[in-house]
Amino acid sequence: MNSYFGFSHIGAIAIVVLAILAVMSLFSWSFMIYKWLQIRSISNKNRVFLKKFIETKDKSSLEAFAKATESIAGNLYLLNRESFSSARTFLEMINKELEGAFPWLASIGATAPFVGLFGTVWGIINAFNNIGNVQSVTIATVAPGISEALVTTAAGIFVAVPAVIGYNILHTKLESVFEELTGFLEALQK
Repeated sequence: MNSYFGFSHIGAIAIVVLAILAVMSLFSWSFMIYKWLQIRSISNKNRVFLKKFIETKDKSSLEAFAKATESIAGNLYLLNRESFSSARTFLEMINKELEGAFPWLASIGATAPFVGLFGTVWGIINAFNNIGNVQSVTIATVAPGISEALVTTAAGIFVAVPAVIGYNILHTKLESVFEELTGFLEALQK
């Protein structure tokens, strides 16, 4: 089965390229799962607090609930009671913290195809070297290098596509959460 996928003739450079792509893939999937869970948790906590905020007229029970929920919206409510600027600073700090590592995910999405392309170029070079070392050219002479090239290309695309899609979905979701929090903070000023 390995020879069907072209793995039997893969050289050392292609193995290194595939290992790099595997690490990139592992990082991007780990990051995407972590961020998905983190954003979902933040969103749920905020939703619970905002619902209580709308329903509750008693400020002391709302303050106690804000302290208990550990939501960003609850912290904004508490900080805004002290000063709007401290609440705004807190929101900007949290936003910056939550956006951390997103550039890494974007970089993986952008560079993985090029890492795979390097393996492609290397495989093509090997194929031409093999052609130059034999007197008669057959498909058996060229196929291993081409196979190596195609495997690394496919791996680069396989790593990049989920990273780009994950970045777009998660970053949009995070922006939506912060737009909601910014709107809540502005509503507190009225």
